[in-house]
Amino acid sequence: MARVTILGISAFYHDSAAAVLRDGEIVAAASEERFTRQKGDARFPSNAVAYCLREAGVRADGLSAVGFYEKPILKFERILESYLGVAPRGFGQFRIAGPVWMQEKLWTDRVLRDELGGYKGDLFYAEHHESHAASAFYPSPFDNAAVLTIDGVGEWATATCGV
Repeated sequence: MARVTILGISAFYHDSAAAVLRDGEIVAAASEERFTRQKGDARFPSNAVAYCLREAGVRADGLSAVGFYEKPILKFERILESYLGVAPRGFGQFRIAGPVWMQEKLWTDRVLRDELGGYKGDLFYAEHHESHAASAFYPSPFDNAAVLTIDGVGEWATATCGV
């Protein structure tokens, strides 16, 4: 039976990190700031990814899939609608945030693939709060649980609850 090896990535906001799961078990996980010594490092977690892949004994082209912690298009929709909702007052802030989104964050697929040496496999995007919930639930000893996430913001939600 083929083993399923997934690389999870969080990047481009704060506290970038990576983790490798094999058949649902955490093999390795690391925060980029542990390598760069830059608190809250938001850059692509190149060092953390390299460490996790090395610990898992796999190269990027041997991964079953790569997962990213949020849905960039959905988040951009929220940002755009938020700024438009208070127009013209929000234009100054959008003038700062807009170019970053147009030039970088909307192209997350390309950035991930490039940073992973031309990775051609599947990319999956989870909603931000689902990522928080999954990171707490799946390594837990429970078969089922109530999960509450409260965060500054995700794509749209600031809090979610689920089973």
